[in-house]
Amino acid sequence: MRNDSQRRISLRARCWFLAMSLMLASPLPALAFVSRSGHTVSISQTVEDDLYLAGGIVISTATVDGDVVAAGGQVDLAGQTTGGVLAAGGTVRVGGTIGRALRAASGSLRVDAKTGGDAILSGGIVSVAPGAQIGRDLVVAGGTVIVSGAVGRNLRLRGGDVTVGGAVQGDADIRARKIILLPAARIAGHLRYASEQPVEIQSGARIAGGTERIPITEEHAGRAAGGLWFRLVEGLALLALGLVLLGVIPQGTSAVITEAEARFGRSVLSGFILLVTAPVAAVLLLFTVIGIPISVMGLLLYLATLYPSQVFAAGWLGDQILRWSRGGESFRARFLPMVIGTVVLVLLFAIPYAGWVFRLVAVFVGFGALWTTLWRAAMSRPALSGALPPTTP
Repeated sequence: MRNDSQRRISLRARCWFLAMSLMLASPLPALAFVSRSGHTVSISQTVEDDLYLAGGIVISTATVDGDVVAAGGQVDLAGQTTGGVLAAGGTVRVGGTIGRALRAASGSLRVDAKTGGDAILSGGIVSVAPGAQIGRDLVVAGGTVIVSGAVGRNLRLRGGDVTVGGAVQGDADIRARKIILLPAARIAGHLRYASEQPVEIQSGARIAGGTERIPITEEHAGRAAGGLWFRLVEGLALLALGLVLLGVIPQGTSAVITEAEARFGRSVLSGFILLVTAPVAAVLLLFTVIGIPISVMGLLLYLATLYPSQVFAAGWLGDQILRWSRGGESFRARFLPMVIGTVVLVLLFAIPYAGWVFRLVAVFVGFGALWTTLWRAAMSRPALSGALPPTTP
């Protein structure tokens, strides 16, 4: 009786993993891609699919007939792509030609590209170089923001120190501590701004639609207080979840953290792929009768594991910090790495303008490591039929 129950549980687990594999594999013609990961990733050959890159150093000068997704400590994209670009990392430079939209986040971000669509950028230091051309709207949030390129439509900036020295064909909306318009600045529409001091318009700058200053209210203080409480609650929730996982399923939790440590680049890449392709695959499966239950089940698994997966990134980060503090020596503490990693991770999340870069990386690492570990565990189990005892006549 007990053996039959165990077999049914094993079969059910295999069905769940099979459902996920079907969800991801069935729409292959629409979700084809080329992926590269490692410590140093460099690619220059032509790619006729979407391109996914992850590593310590990522360099691409390739011509890509599709989208480009890249993440790493240092990312340098200088090729031509017919689709859009999504990039995140410690230092990111985006050049070349982009057919559609650009979305990038980094501690230090420089854009030299010509885009056919919008550009949404975030970072500690964000620079849109003089040679850059944004086809439609430009939206930037950063500590220091410098816009010297051309903007095809509207400009929206949020930052500490903002400098504008390019041509804007539409309106400009700027909220910052300090705003400077250089002599080369040209705004064809209306400038609406909020800052602690009046905007500095240097000789030669032109604003065709006039300027409007918005008074700064006490809302900023309220938002800051609300943000602090949110970080505190989030940190406690992630820490509680991580400690519960370590206490209830210590081997499984440790296996996911070990996966992230041993294959960091692959975990980031897997997280990218799952985050982008799984919802699309689920939607496509909704159009088939047999795919409806698989789609619903896949979306539930996706939503249930996406945000909590950050705890595995916290455990990995805590491991790295403790190993570094001990000169690379191993340690036996089970819960301490999770505590340290969660505290540091939440502090990184709270960094203005660049915090969501760390959040993206944490989600990618944890989500990718989790599902890679589950997939490997499912594939390493013996076939159910082989585990059944021989039948007696």
